[in-house]
Amino acid sequence: MPAADSSPEDIQKAEQQFSKPHGKTLRKEFYTLAIKFIVVSIGSWISLHLFELFVAPSLGVTHTHIQIVSVIAIAIISFAVITATRRLLKGFTSKTHPQFSASLTFFIIIFVSLIASLAILYQLNVNPQEILISGGVAAIILGIGLSTIVGNILSGGLMLTTYPAKIGDPIHVVGDNIRGKIDEINMFYTKIQTEEGKEYIIPNNAIIQGNVRILKDIPIAKQLPYSEGDVVEITSSLEKYIGTVIKITSKFTTILNDERTKEYILANSMVLQGNFTIVRHRTKS
Repeated sequence: MPAADSSPEDIQKAEQQFSKPHGKTLRKEFYTLAIKFIVVSIGSWISLHLFELFVAPSLGVTHTHIQIVSVIAIAIISFAVITATRRLLKGFTSKTHPQFSASLTFFIIIFVSLIASLAILYQLNVNPQEILISGGVAAIILGIGLSTIVGNILSGGLMLTTYPAKIGDPIHVVGDNIRGKIDEINMFYTKIQTEEGKEYIIPNNAIIQGNVRILKDIPIAKQLPYSEGDVVEITSSLEKYIGTVIKITSKFTTILNDERTKEYILANSMVLQGNFTIVRHRTKS
């Protein structure tokens, strides 16, 4: 499912990738992956069951050995499904919004891990309800030890579904005065790519709890009085630049002159400070 705060354009793009009739679509690939997962799981279970009935007695293999093999098989299959899902979504990176891919990966990992945990408990003949009732003290101690990990996982889910800032958004980390963009949100931390090319990693629960404050910046392209493709005249007290805006980055604007012989590179900060007089030409349709 797409993130809850995704824009209508992002949701529409994701839905188009799931419903596009031609070529390999994400929906078709997921159907194929799900079928393979079901076939492998059923095949493994049948093989182990038949082995225990007909072959194990003659080899001296006990039920405990079968349980251990079953647990290992469940862990391997679960890891393979999660890895295959990540690779599949990575192959569609250019066609889906990063926030959608990260959200889908997150919930698939949670779902597969939950199913695998229940399957392992079933193989070990353990009732989850008995663990909750009889292991009260142990559960409390274990819960305290895992509280940070679980908190980061839950915070990661909130970051992907309800947090206003999404992957790719320009942001400002207030306390550390760092500017950059959100490069990745996973189960444990959020990675921010700074303007200097460095990676800034923050635990998810630190953001959700407010220990680290993040402000969502307005993209520089929306602050400038022109956009890519506009024909402009930019004049200062010393120079005059006439041409077409061909590229806008976080720091610079590149203008190509009419003769296509020169490129002028202007600092966006100078433009926003009002050091230039800007005339934007409108073409008649």
